[in-house]
Amino acid sequence: MEITDEMLKHLPFQNAYKTALLRARPLTEEDHRQRRGVIHTLEGPVLFQPGDYLALGTENEEWPVSKEHLEVEYEQITEQDESGFASYRALSPRRACQIFEPFIVKIEDENILTGKSGDYLVWTHDDSIAVVDQTIFEESYQIISEKE
Repeated sequence: MEITDEMLKHLPFQNAYKTALLRARPLTEEDHRQRRGVIHTLEGPVLFQPGDYLALGTENEEWPVSKEHLEVEYEQITEQDESGFASYRALSPRRACQIFEPFIVKIEDENILTGKSGDYLVWTHDDSIAVVDQTIFEESYQIISEKE
């Protein structure tokens, strides 16, 4: 199933907090050269530019994050370690929707992400869309009930 912009408006998103910390470091010109401008995520290849950040998840999965997204959506809570990574805490809830069949979604025109049955679409406050593996989502996020 291809999820279009129009379909996104009608999916049953729920509010969710990202409870896991994000580890990230700035991506350099050298990273861009070595990786040829692409981070191979669990959901597919995603382009990046020097100045973006390399994010590491709970299973050491990698994905690029723009500097602007990191500044709007996260708060740095530790200093950088010897590898350049610092820990960040999510500032605001996200909207999440579990998809129960294999799917693809286009982000930023050039990137196509794939999801497996049971994976989640996560929509952030700054309108970024991500695909999150079901197991990783369940380890890293908490759905907020309507009463909270």
